[in-house]
Amino acid sequence: MTPSVVTATFLCTEGDYLEAIIEADGQRLHVMDEFGGAQLAAGTQIRLELWPQASEGGDWDAMFTANPGREKGLRRLDGWRYLALGVVTQVDPVICDCGLLQVEDAFHTRDVRCVGAYVGVTLSRLDACLP
Repeated sequence: MTPSVVTATFLCTEGDYLEAIIEADGQRLHVMDEFGGAQLAAGTQIRLELWPQASEGGDWDAMFTANPGREKGLRRLDGWRYLALGVVTQVDPVICDCGLLQVEDAFHTRDVRCVGAYVGVTLSRLDACLP
């Protein structure tokens, strides 16, 4: 799996391995702090790797009907959980282009007919760490 590397503005953290808030590409993100945010001042610019953690066992029909607007992006559900909206760019392994990040292995298929389909996959967590 390849992380997405972003330049972000650090806003705040609850501590190591707890929830932190950053802003990347104009979007406020709630992430797991694996970058030592407690050592940073609010407003600090930092390069981070974003590691999306797809939820296990998502409902196939729900994934393929969750993105009727054919969007790419992240919608926060709660905490550090997100609905990642994007397009399937490859299968085996499945990769979804969700704009700010690529989500790998959100679901499993070898069916090439899925390439080009717009989906919505649930991320159980979005981790942020130093490159």
